[in-house]
Amino acid sequence: MTTCSCLSATDDVNDLRDAYGNIPLDAFIALRDRCPALKKILLPDNVWQKFLHWHQHPDDVASHASAVLLAFIRGVLPRITAPIHRYLMSGDDIAPTATCQYVTDLRETWMFHSDPGTRNRLSRTFRGRVIELQVAARLEDHGHLIVGMEATGRGPDIETTSLSGATAFEVKFLGQEDQDFLVLLHAMQNGPSGGAISLPEPVNYLLFRVYEAARQLRRANGQKTAIVVIDEVGWHRFDMQLKDDWIDWTNPQFLGHPCEWERLLSLQKQPTQKQPTGLPANLGATIRELDRLQLFRQDHAFEFRLEKEISFDGRRIKQPATP
Repeated sequence: MTTCSCLSATDDVNDLRDAYGNIPLDAFIALRDRCPALKKILLPDNVWQKFLHWHQHPDDVASHASAVLLAFIRGVLPRITAPIHRYLMSGDDIAPTATCQYVTDLRETWMFHSDPGTRNRLSRTFRGRVIELQVAARLEDHGHLIVGMEATGRGPDIETTSLSGATAFEVKFLGQEDQDFLVLLHAMQNGPSGGAISLPEPVNYLLFRVYEAARQLRRANGQKTAIVVIDEVGWHRFDMQLKDDWIDWTNPQFLGHPCEWERLLSLQKQPTQKQPTGLPANLGATIRELDRLQLFRQDHAFEFRLEKEISFDGRRIKQPATP
């Protein structure tokens, strides 16, 4: 991987702070000029001026800010840019193998939407693409050799070989849920706010996303692993249920009253698509087509923590283990 100024940004970030602890936007502007991952993929010329204008006039409704800019301010920018250099760049240019849709999805434009709720949803899509590359880099750091990626072709999100053989991975990101965001937004504008929380609902959503991953991996070769990454901000919705083993992984089923998971399925249905056939009857059987499921928590510094690993050979692995 080509050496780039962004990879040493962590060394200089504290020296850039002013008397109030802030980092002037000028420092990020200068770095973007020297970093092709920023300049050609994350913040290309056709979005750069709008990006600058948006951050020079900060959002005072939801306090949204660019994930890339926040990573720079926190001194962890390489955790976003390094995987992009590794997989999507060839020197100073976008690699010819990089898929157009993937490059488009990595343009950080989500904050430009006028509706804060829509921004929250679009930011999850952006983060999900970044996380796929971060997971690929993590796998390589733990002994896997990448042999295929959706980012550079067709197929599963990631395909690898390792001492344990060939493995196909599907990666799902669970960010802050829309309703939680709206409660937070109301509290920011009107003071303390809250509401009833369904405990089965996040579990059912998790199961639905694992089900999606299992279906996507059906035609993949080798071992099949689903990886779910849950953002630190939304982890509290899953923490107790996962710690207390609410899910019987030998026969995963939606929890609670049918009205709760029927609502979930209706929300997932796209206007031009039919609801996934066979749910909820084939939920458990489809998930058990996987060989392994890994549940990670990702913090604000983009570090991964393996919270739970499940093997679908009839046994549960309670202690986290690196892949």
